[in-house]
Amino acid sequence: MVLAEEEEASTVYRPVSAAQAKSLRQEARGAKEGAIHLHEDAVEALRPHVRMADWSRDDGYGVAVDVVRDAVSVQWWPAAVPESLALWEQGGIRQLCMALLSDRFTVSEGDERTPDAMMLCI
Repeated sequence: MVLAEEEEASTVYRPVSAAQAKSLRQEARGAKEGAIHLHEDAVEALRPHVRMADWSRDDGYGVAVDVVRDAVSVQWWPAAVPESLALWEQGGIRQLCMALLSDRFTVSEGDERTPDAMMLCI
C-alpha cells in the first residue's frame, strides 16, 4: 500500500511478521509510558509553585505541560486572558519553571523542536 503525502513524497507500508509487530507495539507502549511518566513528573515539580492551566475554564490561564512527540513541553497558555502572557515573559514564571525543572530534567529554552520563546522542552 502506498499513501501519497505530498506531490514528491510518499509513505510505503509493508507487512511485518507477528514477532516484528509485537516488538513494535511494545516499543511504542514503552515510549508512551515514558512520556506519560515524564509529564507527570513535570506537573508534580511545577504544581506547588505555579498556576497550572485549567482547560475547562475560559480564564484558566497558566502553565501547561504537554507531550510533544518524544519530549514534554512546558508553556504558558493564556486562555482568553492575553494580558496574562506578561506573567510568563516578564513576571518570572518562565524562569521559575526552568529553575524548578532543571533540578530533575534537562531543560532546553529553544531548539529545532521548540523555537518558540513561550515554550520549554524537557
